[in-house]
Amino acid sequence: MKISFRKQHLIPSLILLSMSQHCIAGTIDGVGSESFLISISIPLIGGIYSYTSGDIEGLKELTMSCAITAQVTALLKNTVHRTRPNGDDDLSFPSGHAAAAFTGASYLHHRYGLNWGLPFYAIGTAIGIQRVNVKDHYWTDVLAGAALGYLSGYLFTVKFPNVWISPDFNPERNAYGMQMNMSF
Repeated sequence: MKISFRKQHLIPSLILLSMSQHCIAGTIDGVGSESFLISISIPLIGGIYSYTSGDIEGLKELTMSCAITAQVTALLKNTVHRTRPNGDDDLSFPSGHAAAAFTGASYLHHRYGLNWGLPFYAIGTAIGIQRVNVKDHYWTDVLAGAALGYLSGYLFTVKFPNVWISPDFNPERNAYGMQMNMSF
């Protein structure tokens, strides 16, 4: 497999890699907020690239992928109630930072190829390592978040002709969620 990088791939990757090195080393005050900005920057870069390339269908796929990842992450955090290693709260599982980063990396990979995805998978991995190093998550939290993000990016980007996923809202019960339908 031949992997080549173009200038437009390299510049955002270098910026994020530079920022993530500081996060892993723990040399910046407020490391948690820094890694959050980096993790949401990955899907944001995907969205900006899709929009500026005129790939509106891709932008819709990314939006759905991010929305579902955020919903499932929040649902799991508020259901599992796993205490963080540092004891701050009970919202450790899964890692939202890893989920966001891997959603963007998976989208870029499956929509535009491995040349786009690979550097962002590396940055997502660095974010996960940082989250464990500062004792905000256990490894299983990070792995679950990464798996959730990857799967969401994959499911919304790769075409499955007999599967429909749609948001669901019930104003009488003030409830929201999603529906998944399949035809066989």
